Amino acid sequence: MGIKIGNNNTIKNSNIAETINGGSSQNPNNKKTFYEKHPVICGFLISLVAGVVVLFSFWNSIISWIEGWF
Repeated sequence: MGIKIGNNNTIKNSNIAETINGGSSQNPNNKKTFYEKHPVICGFLISLVAGVVVLFSFWNSIISWIEGWF
């Protein structure tokens, strides 16, 4: 079976497009990490840890040292 194009030009037994197996969902060997599966939860946990670190009292001396420069 051929495809006629223009002035009786034919293309026979040709692949115009092949099957593309892209994406990680089709490849079972490509395992996603926890962060790739749940980026919102990881972002929330990182923000929570950063907030707890900022609450420590030693930051007062660092803030006053920085203010002394300006």
